[in-house]
Amino acid sequence: MAEEAAKRVVVDNGGHTCKVGLAGQRTPTKLLMNGITKSKSEHRVYIGDQLESCRDFSSLQYRLSLERGCLVNWDTQAEVWGRAFGPEVLRINPTECSLLLSETPMCPPSIQDTLDEMVFEHFGFASYCTRPAPVLAAIAAQEEQDAPPCASLVLDVGFSSTHTVPIYGGTPINYAIRRLNVGGKMLTNHLKTIVSYRSYNVMQETHLINDVKERLCYVSLDFLNELALTRFKGKKNLLRREYVMPDYVKHFTGLIRNPNEPEPAAAPAASTPTPDGGPPRKKQREANDEQVLTISSERISVPEVLFHPSDINIEQAGVAECIVQSADACLPDLRELLYSNIVLTGGTSLLPNFEARLRAELRQLIPSDYSVGITHVADPLLAAWRGGSIFAASDSFPSQVVTKEEYREHGHSICRQRFVG
Repeated sequence: MAEEAAKRVVVDNGGHTCKVGLAGQRTPTKLLMNGITKSKSEHRVYIGDQLESCRDFSSLQYRLSLERGCLVNWDTQAEVWGRAFGPEVLRINPTECSLLLSETPMCPPSIQDTLDEMVFEHFGFASYCTRPAPVLAAIAAQEEQDAPPCASLVLDVGFSSTHTVPIYGGTPINYAIRRLNVGGKMLTNHLKTIVSYRSYNVMQETHLINDVKERLCYVSLDFLNELALTRFKGKKNLLRREYVMPDYVKHFTGLIRNPNEPEPAAAPAASTPTPDGGPPRKKQREANDEQVLTISSERISVPEVLFHPSDINIEQAGVAECIVQSADACLPDLRELLYSNIVLTGGTSLLPNFEARLRAELRQLIPSDYSVGITHVADPLLAAWRGGSIFAASDSFPSQVVTKEEYREHGHSICRQRFVG
């Protein structure tokens, strides 16, 4: 079995990162940036995980393989996969391997057809199979549960978008899937717009503002009252934080400061005091050279878009309402089971307080005699890959794939018939 599984490649092809590895592994071999990045300062192009060697992340230009969750830049994807399958990462011969690939729910058939061609004709895999990423995440969640239920509802809060996917017996209920066009990328872009309007122009600083979002933003459990605190000045504004931007010469990561707390005493610097007895010139220069972003209400208003997209003129239901819409679209006998088995996954679900806020919102929307059960998978960013690894290593996997010979004989139709979702 181990020898067979070693020939099975698992790829979770996300909008931001591409996770690759072999079936049966607990964690992927590598996480690659799913795109090509160009550095203006270093005059260099980075493919996938080559971005790890970048030293200056200012004004990076991105060409991502996926847009809005759909694979559109095929040349870029081929470059990233070529690196992933090549000697730099997996070191495999695709003609001897079977591929399990994640895809976005309800992927358009035209994109699926082109994907078939890319897998079989460009890379030459011996066989392959696709599954929607939320279905794979549900498999990972079942491994963490003592008694896995026969039905669950997956909330996948990803990079490009958010999906609610009811699953029964391992099969997604397609007519009940709901999509919200808000994900991690949208939140980062929204934060860039706010910061650029209020202080520095950071519209080209995607990497930096994404770091600000991940380190400072959180989901509020009492949004209106916390928002009212940001109207105060000084120490009464408990949300205010300072983000000292890196200069990419001495400092390569941003520094978080709480202006309401006294700064720790610094070691004396070897520099000349000023004639008037003020702080040393070196310290003054360093302080003057700092570029500081002051973040306050943005810490909670940006993640709030997930629950109230209308705040930025997106006329869609929030994440809690999407769950209710998905459950209500299913048979009445399934609804109670779905509400009690919600699986929370996706990198954006890592925002602090997200699960608690979701639970509180759902409690107000669903009947009081229904229980709300939420399983937040152990590693939301890797859950789909982990579920794929479990599935690809199972005895049932070979019967789910389409071989290259079958593809040559029947074309795309055999793939659409056999693949779930």
